[in-house]
Amino acid sequence: MIKLDDLQGNNIFDELSERLTPSLHSLETEPCGLPVHGYRPAGQCLEYIPPRTAGVLLPILCHPQGPTMLFTVRSLELATHPGQVSFPGGSIESCDVDEVAASVRETHEEVGIHPQKITPLGVLDNFDTISGYRMVPVVGLVKTPVSLVLDSSEVSAAFEVPLAEVLDRSHYQKRLIEYAEHQHIVYSWQWQQHNIWGATAAILVDLIDKLTAKT
Repeated sequence: MIKLDDLQGNNIFDELSERLTPSLHSLETEPCGLPVHGYRPAGQCLEYIPPRTAGVLLPILCHPQGPTMLFTVRSLELATHPGQVSFPGGSIESCDVDEVAASVRETHEEVGIHPQKITPLGVLDNFDTISGYRMVPVVGLVKTPVSLVLDSSEVSAAFEVPLAEVLDRSHYQKRLIEYAEHQHIVYSWQWQQHNIWGATAAILVDLIDKLTAKT
C-alpha cells in the first residue's frame, strides 16, 4: 500500500504526484484502449459500448495537515442515482476536449473548485454504469485552500475523507447481487453516515489495487 503517514506540510502536492502517477494510466491514453469494468446488459458482447460517456474526478485535496478525498452527495432531484455518494463529473460537452476536461469543468460547476486549482495526474480503468454511461475516472490533485460552492440542482452535500482511510482496502465489503437475471459484484463502504457504494466504491477499489500492484 502507498505510504501516506509522512505526508504533511508544503510538500504534499509534489510527493503525492510522485507516488500516485506511476500507478495510473497516462492522461494521453485513449479511453478505447483502457480496460473496462462494471455493468454489462444481458446479451451484450464484450465490445459493447454504452451510449454516453462521462468524465469523473477523484479530487485529492492537498491540505498541509494531510490529504483528503472529496465526495459529493447527489441531489434528490436528479433522475439517476439520487442521494448517492459520487464523484464530481458528468457528460462530455462540445466545449470539452476529452473526458479529463469534462471532469475538471464539471467539478468547477458542481462544487466551485476553479480549474486552475486542479492538476489531473492520470486515469483509471473505464467503468460502465447501470444508467448507460461509460465513466473515465480521473485522479487529480487540488491545491488548497479551496472554498466549496455547491450547485444545489446537482449536489446536496459534499464531504472529505482522509486519503489514508479511502485507500484502506479492508474498509470495502464485496457482495453479489442479482439484476436482470445476472449476478454482479458490488462494493460498499460505510463512512460515518455516508454509504459509499456501487460505481464510486468500485472505482476506489480499482485505485487501491493499482497502487498496491506498484508497491
